[in-house]
Amino acid sequence: MALIDEIVSVSEGSLEAVVAIHPACQFAAQDGVPVWVGVEYMAQGIAAFGGVLARSRGEPVKIGFLVSARRVSCAVDSFNFGDRLRVVVQEVHMPDDGLATFDCRIVQDGDELMTARINVYQPADPIKYLEQGL
Repeated sequence: MALIDEIVSVSEGSLEAVVAIHPACQFAAQDGVPVWVGVEYMAQGIAAFGGVLARSRGEPVKIGFLVSARRVSCAVDSFNFGDRLRVVVQEVHMPDDGLATFDCRIVQDGDELMTARINVYQPADPIKYLEQGL
């Protein structure tokens, strides 16, 4: 499931992507997309950042897992049809053990609609990790 429409920029430790909200979006309701889907937009921004980083190192893109979303703050109840959301993810901590933390924002026309601190985990061998059970 890919919800991000476009990667706009990638810089040291950060990525900015765009999500266009329209009636055919996954998770679209009658009046728009519920704000809780924003956590997934953020997680996919982090995944895109990880994929870009892996490819820049000549490595394959690996599966990652959303561990937690903390300090979630929402200024809206839903994202409206016609919105063009900027999803900004900024690396806070990314050690070599696969566990990473990102500060994330969703912005529309300069207004911050949602923020969160997201923790993710990218095991060295995701298939083995899944076979061991969670």
